[in-house]
Amino acid sequence: MSAGKGGQEWKRVMTAQDHNKTLVIVLSVIGTLWTMVLLATPWIIAKSFRHPEQMPTAVLVVAFGLIMAMLFWSTAIAMHLRRPVGRKLALISAAPLIMFWPLSVYIWWFMHSEGAKQMYGVKQA
Repeated sequence: MSAGKGGQEWKRVMTAQDHNKTLVIVLSVIGTLWTMVLLATPWIIAKSFRHPEQMPTAVLVVAFGLIMAMLFWSTAIAMHLRRPVGRKLALISAAPLIMFWPLSVYIWWFMHSEGAKQMYGVKQA
């Protein structure tokens, strides 16, 4: 805590916009990492898959990497633009991130908060 005017104590509280920006940055970094994996796939395929019967596996690996990169990039862009689909994509992207469970919990918690619901235009029942 820092001293404000007149010696009053104040604490910085993160707003829904701050949480949204944080998740956009984190999901952009994850999307960048998956994009880097995609850029490395020609080299990986050339070194690892040498027989024709291994090509279906190589195609599946590339397809999986492409889907993951597209998921995280589209989520980050939709959240940055505050489109309603951004909330749905964020909830979907929490599933593959389950190995990083604190991040998944953070995404799930924020997207179900009242601030995120208002930001993304979720109608109250």
